[in-house]
Amino acid sequence: MRNRYLKTKSLEEVNQLIDEAFKDFYKQLEVEEIKVRDSLGRVAWEEVYSKYSSPSFHSCAMDGVMVESQKTMTAREHKPLTLSKDDFAYCDTGDPLIKPYDAVIMIEDVLEKDDEIIIQAPVHPWENVRPIGEDIIEKDLIFPQFHQFIPIDLSIMLSAGLKTVKVLKKPRIAIIPTGDEIVSGDEDLKIGQIIESNSAMFVAMAEEMGAQAEVLPIVKDDRDLLRETVAKAIEDYDLVLMNAGSSAGRDDYTSSIAQDLGQLLAHGISIKPGKPAVIASIQGKPFIGIPGYPVSGHIVFQEVIRPLLEKKMHLKTINHTYLEGQLTRPVIGALKNTEYVRVKIGKIKDKLFFTPMDRGAGSSYSLSQSDGYLIIPRNSEGYLKDQYAQVRLHDHVEVKDLENRIVSIGSHDMVLDLINDLFAKEGSDYRLLSSHVGSLAGLNALLKDNCHLAPSHLLGKDGSYNNEAVNLLFKGQEMAMIQVVGRRQGLMVEKGNPKNIQAIKDLRGLKMVNRQRGAGTRVLFDYLLGLEGIDPSEIPGYDHEVTTHLAAALAVKNKDVDFAVGVESAAIKMGLDFIYLQDEDYEFVLKKESLELEPIQKLIQMLESQVFRDAVNALGGYTTSQSGHVRYYEG
Repeated sequence: MRNRYLKTKSLEEVNQLIDEAFKDFYKQLEVEEIKVRDSLGRVAWEEVYSKYSSPSFHSCAMDGVMVESQKTMTAREHKPLTLSKDDFAYCDTGDPLIKPYDAVIMIEDVLEKDDEIIIQAPVHPWENVRPIGEDIIEKDLIFPQFHQFIPIDLSIMLSAGLKTVKVLKKPRIAIIPTGDEIVSGDEDLKIGQIIESNSAMFVAMAEEMGAQAEVLPIVKDDRDLLRETVAKAIEDYDLVLMNAGSSAGRDDYTSSIAQDLGQLLAHGISIKPGKPAVIASIQGKPFIGIPGYPVSGHIVFQEVIRPLLEKKMHLKTINHTYLEGQLTRPVIGALKNTEYVRVKIGKIKDKLFFTPMDRGAGSSYSLSQSDGYLIIPRNSEGYLKDQYAQVRLHDHVEVKDLENRIVSIGSHDMVLDLINDLFAKEGSDYRLLSSHVGSLAGLNALLKDNCHLAPSHLLGKDGSYNNEAVNLLFKGQEMAMIQVVGRRQGLMVEKGNPKNIQAIKDLRGLKMVNRQRGAGTRVLFDYLLGLEGIDPSEIPGYDHEVTTHLAAALAVKNKDVDFAVGVESAAIKMGLDFIYLQDEDYEFVLKKESLELEPIQKLIQMLESQVFRDAVNALGGYTTSQSGHVRYYEG
């Protein structure tokens, strides 16, 4: 008597049944600690933080001579400057920068004469120098939980001082070939025999995803023997596949064995080829019967097993393609060479925007964070701002992910990284794509529709935040401000406060590192300096800029400066003392119409969640009572 199919189900129905049946299976994750060098393709069990900065010291970016920049200020082409042997030191690319030197002159710009050198142009502080932490900053979050490591990531982790990393264990898959007519092919083939070859394809497809598959010995069409084999495999493996025993033939026992040992979810999928597939749950683990024809087996693996494994392993489907979009910045070509420029991609109002990233050869982290390459052909001068161009996506970037990206340009805060980590933890596809350019530059990007929202904390003359700036730039438009966090701004100083800094009035003559022009932190600092009647020229390093609070804190920790202005959370993270100055509102500024976008609604829900508030409060230096609150401006 032949078996009959149960009522066939659509592929969508089957995958929905699988997701419902295996919720607990997806959550049962095992961890192992492996060497970083062995972690390619593996999935991070937890967040990965850097141990060291990269570079871990100020290094020379060119072959040349190290100098004190202030001693070169008078050098001109028509009035060359001679430096004695005590005023410089020779260096090669990668050498540590020796104090008190703070800049490097390229060797080709130097005329050597006995023990002296002659230069025709000045250099500025930190020119031709790779500062400590240029690529990676110690204690920074470099990869979120469930990140799958690509080749560049291994270099990043090693550069950051990591030797081992905790990863998810590979799911173990058992493949059971079946059939009286099936043979291994080790001996000469006889009439009526079929070489068992499908398992090689399934093993390759599983291992390509990062799973671990093992082919068990071929089992004849004996129901008791098949049942025994399946029962034992379920005990020893995470997932069991039975091949060539799932059709409606009289000797196909897959569905009845599934009913004996567990719950039959589906026998028959409305796809062709691939219709005879069997889907079942045995002891909470997936049991899949795959048709014997190779094409059918391939389709069932791709459409049923691969999505199941992706959820189990926290993977994403890989696509590779070219996209056309508009550049947010000009990109100059190298003329003599074809150049690959790393870019980030954002989508605003059905239009793609490409933001070129750091082009430095040593910036491996920017490659990891980029979405693709803008390839500039040889002999091309490059592209202008707002010009259209094509970008080649990296293999691990999916086109559909662009729809779920919230493009953020503006002020920096560690909370932005935290939001992405929390999205990843909850299995969401939404991501916050951040560029740190300062509050004012972010608002200008929003004005040009180059982003969805602009993180901002610009202090107005009336003591409120963002109102004055929004009124200036967006008068006549309907705008919204989403409260992210309240922040404590202050002075970050070395542990123990050796300079005995107590307030703004104590800063004259002390060395600092500042935030970029237009940054809200810098606006606040300028405001407080004005109240004390302090001219910026009285503070060495006022014009030395960094783009993040952590970079500023690192400069203090490294004793490069006496103080920096920043948020308390950065001081806490770097183990610095913090001198409170003022509370402020850190908000997302956006056009009111953008509130209707699903990614923005999901972001607001995240900000309002207790999970977000607990995570932020654990950092210290924030208030979250108003997080997610929306206020409006109708100018």
